[in-house]
Formats: sequence, structure tokens, C-alpha cells
Amino acid sequence: MKDRHLPLILGGAAGAFALASLFGRRAAAAPEAPDLAAPLFELGRPVETDVHAIVSSGWARPRGDRLHRALDIPMPEGTPVLAVDAGTVIRAKTTATGDAGRWVGVSHASGLISRYIHLSRTLVSVGQVVARGEKVGLSGNTGRSSGPHLHLDLRVPAAMLVAVERAAGKPRSGWGPEMKPYGYSVPGEPWVPVDEYRAIVKREAAEQGIPLLTVAAHRNAGLVYRPVGARGEPYPEWLRSIKGSSGVYVIRERDRDGDPVTVYVGESHSSRLYETLTRHFQEWRRWKGFWRDQYGEGHDPGLTYPRDKVDVAIKVTTSSAAIDEEARLIRRLKPRDNLIGQPALEEVPF
Repeated sequence: MKDRHLPLILGGAAGAFALASLFGRRAAAAPEAPDLAAPLFELGRPVETDVHAIVSSGWARPRGDRLHRALDIPMPEGTPVLAVDAGTVIRAKTTATGDAGRWVGVSHASGLISRYIHLSRTLVSVGQVVARGEKVGLSGNTGRSSGPHLHLDLRVPAAMLVAVERAAGKPRSGWGPEMKPYGYSVPGEPWVPVDEYRAIVKREAAEQGIPLLTVAAHRNAGLVYRPVGARGEPYPEWLRSIKGSSGVYVIRERDRDGDPVTVYVGESHSSRLYETLTRHFQEWRRWKGFWRDQYGEGHDPGLTYPRDKVDVAIKVTTSSAAIDEEARLIRRLKPRDNLIGQPALEEVPF
């Protein structure tokens, strides 16, 4: 392919990862840029696979007169935080002082530096060599933090900015300011594998021209969420078809921003998956009158949700597998209403 055709291909920033390999030889010839074997950074998850990683605040989130310049991933305090790639620890702040609190910085062979901030505990020391996926700390709420989460930022030296731009484009606001000796802040969205982005993160990334990494398939890739219709409407055929089956179900409800929130995971191991699921939508049966000592036995469906505000995923299993699958999904998805009243997430007995 001749160089004169390249601008026509590069017009689509969404194909940045595939295009990175096209520049490999040219970039290697320039002393300031690394060999661009596609993709430029191939990183691992910053949390284990049983943690549902949702980016609640991205690189482009406004923070006063500046941008956030990092990924925020909420998680319970004490959740293991993993190195996104092999490297050497260059910073391990063990005291919870300053805006960052406790944090760890890792320098990678690619030239990238990853920083893991607001930790409750650091598990590595300066000079230590870590592998991809190795625990570097436990998530926390130290420093200037509004709740337990991981604040993950990526930085590169000035010489690598050309390579980053070629691979994923340059944000419309430009790169984040340099922080010596760690380098310039670059978006993590094109490189860090997560499970989900909040709707506002997607919008702000699009406004800045930041591509989002296609979320890799994970163990719950088979969960397909569908609406169940409005109150008074017949249930859709796909839902009626599970009559007589055993399995698990997941209910999600939209919050005020339109983002899906997993609210409940349930199961039936007695071939009553349809009946067990649909009882959650029987709001009309909630007529208990405690103030008059009226209690209608059998007329309380338990937790109910408005049909027009939820969507549902189902997974048909054998009777013997339903309970274990429910426990696995609760541990991974952390549904809001299953965990209400539990003393702490790590103490939930499943």
C-alpha cells in the first residue's frame, strides 16, 4: 500500500487498534517512537474476573477547570487491584496523605506508567518486578475520594505521544499535563479492559474523540437483556417459553441517568423459572395492611419492580446447577437488592 492512500484509511478513528500495525515499520525508524506492534498497549484487567468493572467516571469527566484524566472503577474496599501489565514498581506510597492517599506506580517495558490510586493498602515495594495480573494493592477510599474505588491513570513520556496519537487519536482537549517524572496523561479507555461504561462516560468520550476498547467476552457474555413490556401487557414470547424450566435470572433497572443497575439475581431449581421471575412484576398483589393487622398469606410477591423500567436476562440450567449459578452471578454482578442488609460484601455466604 502506498503512503498516498493512508489518509483515506485513517479517516476512521474507530479502527485505531487495527491500524496500529500498519505504522510498525515507519514508527520504528523514528528514534522517538516505539515499535507499534498492534495494539500499542495490550493491557490486562485491573481487577479479577469476579469483579464487575464499571467505569463510572472517565478521562474526559470535567472536574472544575480541568478534566478527570483517569478511569474511576467503584468497588468494595479491600478488593484486590491488579497490575495491568508486567513492570517494575517505581512508587509505593504507604501513608494515606494528600489527594491520592495510598497508591502504587508501575513502569512497563512499553514506556507506559500505570498508577493505582486511593488504595487502602499497598502490597508491593519500590523496585519489585510484578507480572501482569499480580496484586499491587487493595482498593480503598484514602486521600481525596468520595467513596471506595480504584482511580487508574496512564502516563507516557513526551516521546511516545506521537505513537499514542497514531494508535488511538488525540483527545480534542489535548493530552493531560505532564507530571514529572511520570509523564503526560493519556486516556485509559482505548487500552484498559472493563465490563461496562456508564452512559455519561460514553458520551464524554465521544465528545473528546476517545475510542472505547471493545469489551472482551467474559463468562457472562451469554446474558442477553430484554424488556418485559409494560404493566397489563402479555409477557413476550421469549419469556413465556421458559415455563417448566429451571435456571437463573438477572433483573436490571435504569437509574435517573439511564444507566442500567443490576438490582436482583434469582433462581428456580424446581422447574418454575417463569413463575419465580414474573412474581417480581406483580405489584398489584402488594395489598398487605400491616396497620390493620391484615396479612394476606401468599399474596406478597416479595421484591417487585415496575415492568416498564427494567430489562431481564435469563439462563436456563439443570435443576442441580441453578443454585450454584445464582451464587456465581451474585458474586460477580453484586446486585443491589440481594446485598441489602448484609454486613459486608466479603461476608456474604456464597
